[in-house]
Amino acid sequence: AERDGNTVSPERGVYLMDLTREVSREEVLARVRANLASERELRTRAETMYGPLSREIETVLERVSISRIFSDEEALFHFGSKYVTQPGNRKAIEYLVGELREAGYEPELQWFDARGVESANVIARIPGTVSPEVVYAVSAHFDSNRRSPGADDNTSATVGLLEMARVLRDHPLPATVEIALFTGEEAGLLGSREYVRRAVASGKTLVGALNNDMIGFAEDHRLDKTIRYSNKGIRDLQHGAALLFTELVIHDAEYYKSTDAAAYYDAYGDIVGGIGSYPILASPHYHQTHDVLETINHRLVTEVAKTTIASIMLMASSPSRIGGLGVERDGPRLLVSWDPAVEEDVTEYLVVWGPEGGPPEGSTTVREPRASLRGVRQDWVISVKAVNSRGMEGWDWARVPAGG
Repeated sequence: AERDGNTVSPERGVYLMDLTREVSREEVLARVRANLASERELRTRAETMYGPLSREIETVLERVSISRIFSDEEALFHFGSKYVTQPGNRKAIEYLVGELREAGYEPELQWFDARGVESANVIARIPGTVSPEVVYAVSAHFDSNRRSPGADDNTSATVGLLEMARVLRDHPLPATVEIALFTGEEAGLLGSREYVRRAVASGKTLVGALNNDMIGFAEDHRLDKTIRYSNKGIRDLQHGAALLFTELVIHDAEYYKSTDAAAYYDAYGDIVGGIGSYPILASPHYHQTHDVLETINHRLVTEVAKTTIASIMLMASSPSRIGGLGVERDGPRLLVSWDPAVEEDVTEYLVVWGPEGGPPEGSTTVREPRASLRGVRQDWVISVKAVNSRGMEGWDWARVPAGG
């Protein structure tokens, strides 16, 4: 399990069952009611979170086209294997560049040596209107296994991001969005590591990332996929996007190792989310010659694309998680400070404190990146997020133990 992260797939689980204890009807009902309460609370938070952007998001999502998505799937599929050493890899690059140019972009090609051949990531950039130096990445790898045409892995996620590029082309967001189509994932996560290497070398302020992988396979009529996350704030906002704007049924797994998401995590820390199948909903066609178009639910690909678009619209319109949060005791006072938000339009900071996992015991709003608090217990947690001029709160809390 450590190779992949904290997954919940049955083959990686160890379960202990006590067959000597009877579970009562009341206990079962209590658990169901607790789960229902949690689901309702998540929906309520989502409605609050997305409220200021709901109509804007719905307008953009109305432009998403399942027929365009299928057309892209069909074209990429017929290139055969898109492994870096196969002819289909270069054909896929040319196709992606052509489609992005037709949509109005001048994509960046990040050429590099990939297992002895030249291959390239394809990047479409949507400059931010308020904080253009703040960057969010949305990515998927377009290459496939050496022997597989890769309809699900990973043409499915690639075409979802092509459609995102089209519908967001004339709808820029406050922060910059980079749609990154990676090469060389199947050869060892090469493209994602090259993208992140260049981002770090250039000093790019990359504050959040969504990485999608294998979003099209479905065993039945259910439209369900898995959020694969390292960041719980992103996990919850993606649940909210699915609940409010799509018919997608979402599971989740703390899963990012051995995927393209790992490159972001290694360089920038806990900033990653995204949607995929494995480990919860694994496809029997994974890395096989029969990973073909006939196994793909194109409506499922479309619903995942909509969830991803709504998610990134919220993230790029909200303050990112602040950094540098620390505390210092000064007699009865607790001095809390943090780095100023990187966004240009942040007007204030929300500070709350209380026991970890419990309801807040107190809160305050400040305009500077510091606060002086009283009556805060050593075993409590301080949480801080930024708020911008539109009243949008940060999509994740920064937290620190009150005891330091």
